[in-house]
Amino acid sequence: YSPVEARLHTQDVLLSELRQPCPRKVPRHEHELAYVTIILHGDYLEGDGGRLVELRPFTAVFNPSGVQHATLIGPAGAALFTIELRHEHLSQLGLRLPAETKFDRGAGAMLWPGLRLYSAFKMRTADRLVLESNVLELLGAIAGFASGEKTVPRWLGRVKERMNEEFRDEIRMSDLASDAGVHPVHLARAFRRSEKQTPGEYLQRVRVRAACPRLHEADHPLVAIAMECGFADQSHFTRLFQKFTKTTPAQFRRALHS
Repeated sequence: YSPVEARLHTQDVLLSELRQPCPRKVPRHEHELAYVTIILHGDYLEGDGGRLVELRPFTAVFNPSGVQHATLIGPAGAALFTIELRHEHLSQLGLRLPAETKFDRGAGAMLWPGLRLYSAFKMRTADRLVLESNVLELLGAIAGFASGEKTVPRWLGRVKERMNEEFRDEIRMSDLASDAGVHPVHLARAFRRSEKQTPGEYLQRVRVRAACPRLHEADHPLVAIAMECGFADQSHFTRLFQKFTKTTPAQFRRALHS
């Protein structure tokens, strides 16, 4: 019912940015997949049975699979980010999500991983482990996973050591969780609590750090460095390098030689 600005499909989720520029009433309907909507800006109301709830910008709402509702977009239009959750992924994780709609108006744990997903989606820095890390945190918030241990878990060192040793490879959250002997959702939440970042962000930093000494070699092509350090391509390398260092690889190289 709204124009799609951008979309990204993975084995686990479908991410979409929707922008409706003008008022619109969307009739009662249902969605095949469970999903989270984050209202980015505009006038947006959602509900059923004649009761529509106003959802202000930077509200996250979870709707289970098959729920029926209607929506109303007001005069200012609306921009939305949706995260649709594939059945197969939920089944593999053994997760049973709530059968009712849940809201997070900023004080809960559902909005923030959703916003981190949106940021990575927009900045084109959403590589696999970043996506998986944030989706698992989001699922933990929806399912109401207990916070778990309050101290640094003993398995954390093994997980970080693997990422430091295998940063050139494609690492999955399921692989790290298997090493740690915990559920992937628990891994994602405990890692953030201890490290203040997701496993995906940690791996990105390891890769950027590995690229720095290689940039001292003036004749070493940037595309070769990108491949050697686990980046998808040179543009992916540049985006992530700039994200963490606030400069490009080429500018950093010039600074090293000046």
